[in-house]
Amino acid sequence: AFMIACILGHQNIVELFLEHHLDKNIDLNAKEENGWTGFMEACNEGRANIVKMLLDHADINIKFNKRDIYGETAFIIACSRGQKDVVKLLLEHSDRIVLNGRKNYGKTAFQMACNGGYKDVVELLLDSSVDIELNATDEDGTTALMMACNEGHKDVVKLLLYRSEGKMELHL
Repeated sequence: AFMIACILGHQNIVELFLEHHLDKNIDLNAKEENGWTGFMEACNEGRANIVKMLLDHADINIKFNKRDIYGETAFIIACSRGQKDVVKLLLEHSDRIVLNGRKNYGKTAFQMACNGGYKDVVELLLDSSVDIELNATDEDGTTALMMACNEGHKDVVKLLLYRSEGKMELHL
C-alpha cells in the first residue's frame, strides 16, 4: 500500500504511513519482485513531492540506496528516466545518496542519463558541485560520451563536448 501511494503521488497517504512507521506491520522498505521500494518507485515516476517528503524523514530508516535486482539505485533510476526535479533533490541530499554507484555491468547514473538522451539531467549533473564520476567506463569500456554517440543523442554529445569544461577525458 505504501508503494502504491508513492507511485501515484498521494502525499497525504504517504504522510500517514510515515506517522505510523513504528507499526510492525508497516515496512517502508518493502520491495516488489524486481527489488524496487516505494522510494525507488517515487523516483521513477518523478514524484518530487514524495521524494522530498521521504528525504526529509531520514530519521525513519528509509533506505535511500537500496539496489534492485539489476543493481539500480533510486539515483540511477531517476537519471535513467530523465526525472530532472527528482535528480535535483537527490543531488541536494548527496550526504545520504550514493551518486557514483554502478548498476550491473558497471553503468553509472551519469552514463544512463547520457544513454537516454536526457540533456537537462546531464546538464544538471555537469553543473553540480558534488563529485559525479564523469569519466567512468562500464564493463565493456564504454564511456558516457560513447553511449550518447551510439544512441544518436546529438544534443547530449554537443553538451558533453562544450560544457564538460575539462572535467571529462574525451577520447576522440
